[in-house]
Amino acid sequence: MGGANTRLTILNPGNPTGLKFSVEHGEARCLFDFGLEHAPGRAPFSLGLTPRPGRELEDLLAVGSAPALDGVYARDGWDGRTEVFISHLHLDHTSLVRFLHPDVPLHYPAGMEELRQAAETSGYLPWRSPAGAGVADRQSVRVGEIEVRFVAVDHDLPGASGFLVTTPDLSIAYTGDLRRHGLHPEVTDAFAREVKGVDVLLQEGVMLGYVAPDPAPVERTEAEAIAEIQRLIGEARGLVVVNVYGMNRERVAGVAAGSQAAGRRFSMESRMGALAGWPEVIPDPAEIAAAPSSHCLQLGFESLRSLIDMRPPAGSTWIQGGGPPMGPFDPGWPVLESWLQALRMDLQIVSCSGHSRPRDIEHIVAAVGPRVVVPVHSRAPQALQVPGVPALVPVPLVPYTRENLLAASGSATS
Repeated sequence: MGGANTRLTILNPGNPTGLKFSVEHGEARCLFDFGLEHAPGRAPFSLGLTPRPGRELEDLLAVGSAPALDGVYARDGWDGRTEVFISHLHLDHTSLVRFLHPDVPLHYPAGMEELRQAAETSGYLPWRSPAGAGVADRQSVRVGEIEVRFVAVDHDLPGASGFLVTTPDLSIAYTGDLRRHGLHPEVTDAFAREVKGVDVLLQEGVMLGYVAPDPAPVERTEAEAIAEIQRLIGEARGLVVVNVYGMNRERVAGVAAGSQAAGRRFSMESRMGALAGWPEVIPDPAEIAAAPSSHCLQLGFESLRSLIDMRPPAGSTWIQGGGPPMGPFDPGWPVLESWLQALRMDLQIVSCSGHSRPRDIEHIVAAVGPRVVVPVHSRAPQALQVPGVPALVPVPLVPYTRENLLAASGSATS
C-alpha cells in the first residue's frame, strides 16, 4: 500500500498490568494509557519502597517503571505532536498522568469524570493540571490523520472505555479492561459489534494462564458476588469488615444495601468513601467497640491496626471483597491472615474480577473477527488461541507497521 506509515509500538505490554502503547502516523502520535505496573514483591517500587520525594519521575525512569519518551513530560516540554488517551481510572492506567506537561492534550472518558475528581480531591490519585477533557461515548478525537473513537466497555468502575483507532492505512481496536460477567455485559458486547472486522485487535488478557490457588475460589458474576457479600453480612455476628475497593461503586452500593438490610451502619475510610461517593466515615473506635454488631466497616490492609482499638469480638467477620491484597500471590496475604488469626476473626473470600475470563476473551475475539489479535495486559499472552484468528505476541518497543501486523494473517497486501 503506497504511503502507508502507521506504526504501533507496545511501550509496556503489561505483565499483567501497566500496559502502554502508541500509534503514530506521519508526525502525529497518540499514547494510550499511562500508569504503573501493580506487582507487589516484583516491581522495583513496591513493599513500601517508593520513589524519593521531589525525584519521583527521575527514579521511575531510572528503573524502567516509566517509559523513556520525549515530548510528553513536564520536565521536557510538549513536542506539539503527541496526545494522550486514558481508557479508565485504575492506577495501572493513570498513575503517571501527573507527570505530563500541562500542554499535552489529555483525553479520557467523560463517564469517569466524577470518579476522577473524587480521586484527585481526596488525594488518592494526583492528577495533572489542567485536567484534560472528557470525551463522550461514541465520540471521536482527531490527531493529524489518526482518529480515536471512544467505545464504552463494562469494567468494575464507572466510565471505562475501549478505543477504535483508524488511520489512512490501518484500523486498530483496543479493548481497555473489560468483562462479560459484570452487571452490564451488553455494553461489552456492543463494543465488539462496534469494532467488528478491524485489522488489529489489542485484547486485554489478565486472566489468561491464570492458575487458581488450592482451594480455588468460587467463580461468580458481579451480581452473584454482591449477593454473597449481602448474605454474609446478614448472617454474621459481631463486627463485620468488608475490604472493598472504593472505585467499584456498584459493589460498594451492594455492601451498603446489605448492611442496611441487616440493621448495620455502613461506614468507610475517608479516601475510599470519597472514591465510592459514600458519605458515612468510620466513627470513633470506642463507638464501634461498644456495639460491634451494629456496624459494617470498609477497611483496607493498611488499616488493620485500627482493629486493635475496635476490639472485634471473637467470630467477627472479615470479607475480602476486592481490595488489596488480591490473593495468595500477594506478599500481603499471609500478613492479613496472621492479623485475622490473632484477632480470631473469620475470613470470607468473595472474588469477582474486573477482567474477562478466558472463555469470554475467546468470545470477544471471535465476535470482533480481526485480521490479527495482539494479546496484551497479560502474563501469558501466548495462551490466547482463537480458531481462525491469528495472534501476534508483540515485542516491546518494536514499531509494527501494517505489513508487520497483518503478515500474521497472510493478508498484509490486501
